[in-house]
Amino acid sequence: MTVQDERAQEPRLGVDVMGFGVGEFSYLLNVFEGAARDRSVSVFRAQELVEDVSLSTAGASSLLARDLATVDDDGDLAVKGVAAAVATAMGKTRHWTEFSLLTPDSMDNVVMLEAPGVALMLQPRLLGTWFVFAQDPSISSAEATLRVVRQHVEQNVDGTAYLVFKSLDAEKHLLIRRDGNSWTVGTPNFATDEVTETPGLDEAGLLKAIEGFRGQA
Repeated sequence: MTVQDERAQEPRLGVDVMGFGVGEFSYLLNVFEGAARDRSVSVFRAQELVEDVSLSTAGASSLLARDLATVDDDGDLAVKGVAAAVATAMGKTRHWTEFSLLTPDSMDNVVMLEAPGVALMLQPRLLGTWFVFAQDPSISSAEATLRVVRQHVEQNVDGTAYLVFKSLDAEKHLLIRRDGNSWTVGTPNFATDEVTETPGLDEAGLLKAIEGFRGQA
C-alpha cells in the first residue's frame, strides 16, 4: 500500500471538512506500519476495526469509488488527496492530543494528530464515522488546543475540558475549567485519586500551561 499526491488533489484540507466511514477509517489506519500507527490505533480504540479484513476491504472499495484512491499498474491500491493526508497523519504522527469536552450532561470528543508536514483534528460522528479538518497553519498546536477549549466554554457556560497529551512513550493529563474571568488547570494523581489545581490563570497563563504539558508528553 502506498500514498500518492497528498497535496495536489481536491477537496483540500483547510478548505473542506471531510467525512470518512468506518470501513474507510479502518483501511486508512492500515496504510502504514510501525509504532506511530500502533499508537494511533490505541488512541482511536480501533484494534478490532484494523483486524477486520472485510471491513478494511469495504473501506478500500469506498475510497476508490470516491476517487480518494487509485490502483497502480501492479494492482496495488494507493490512497491520494485528503485520504493520503489522513493516512500519513495516523501512520506518522509524533504527538496525539485527546480532548474530552464536557458539560454536566454530555461529552464531545476531538483528537488532534501532529505528523511531519500535516496536523489534523478528527471528530467522531454517528455509526463509526469521523470528520477531519486541518489545523489552522497560522497558529501553534498549543494555540489550536486553547482555541478548541475556549470555544467549548463559550458555547457551554458550565463546560470543562479533559486533555490527554500523548507521545510514543509517555502521556500527560490536564483538566481545564473556567472560573469567572480566569482559568483553573488541574493535574490528576491516579494513585491517590486527587487533583492538584493551579487557579487564577489568564489566557496567556493557560496557554503556557498547555505548552508545558505538551512538551512533557
